[in-house]
Amino acid sequence: MYIGEIPDGSSIEINVSSEDKKLSLCTFARAPKNPVDEKMMRDFYKKYRYGSGVLADAIERDGKYVGFHLHEQSNLHVFSIIDKKPYAWTEVKIILAMFKKETYYLIMSNQNAKETNRRAGYRQWVGHDGSLKLGLEPGSRDVVIKDISTGGIGIVVDGDVAPRIGETVHITYTDKVMTSNGLPKEFNFSLKAVVARKDETIPNRTIIGCMFDKPNETVGKYINMKQTEHRQPNMRR
Repeated sequence: MYIGEIPDGSSIEINVSSEDKKLSLCTFARAPKNPVDEKMMRDFYKKYRYGSGVLADAIERDGKYVGFHLHEQSNLHVFSIIDKKPYAWTEVKIILAMFKKETYYLIMSNQNAKETNRRAGYRQWVGHDGSLKLGLEPGSRDVVIKDISTGGIGIVVDGDVAPRIGETVHITYTDKVMTSNGLPKEFNFSLKAVVARKDETIPNRTIIGCMFDKPNETVGKYINMKQTEHRQPNMRR
């Protein structure tokens, strides 16, 4: 699959690693809005000698867009989940480009990526208390939110009774993330998901992996803020 075949609205994960540092940022694919944008994309391909590319939402930090001007020791990988299958591109270039006064990433690659066995999406550790409601079950039960990605969420349920695989659940939790200006931003999540897997190897405790029906953009913004909350990445415009 070429990178230009990523469908509009798909979650895209950009991984940057440098020596002992690693940053994973979430963004979303956007289709060009008109023929002028498509022509601009083709001009960029010609300039940088790439045959395929995809537009994605640019990520802001400290009032500037995060850029990807990397040194020789840095590695840049791009991942996307297409039809529930993860694909990876390791030979990519990402530039900031303005289309009709809107700034996007243009992610380019000549690589024909194949399906990879990588886990579906970067998982951000959470470790917060939350609530779980099962279908028509009255009330809710306390759980721990283990981790989250744009495609799903992991939770820990105490006791012997846990949701069945394939069952729809409703998960809520709140988290505050520190913004670049030093002020907290509160995220109140109310998420609907389907149980995809269960780990019952720990006595009286079940770890459950749930999948969202489509990539969640608010979760993507939350993950980006959690990732950069205590970091100063060497990636600036």
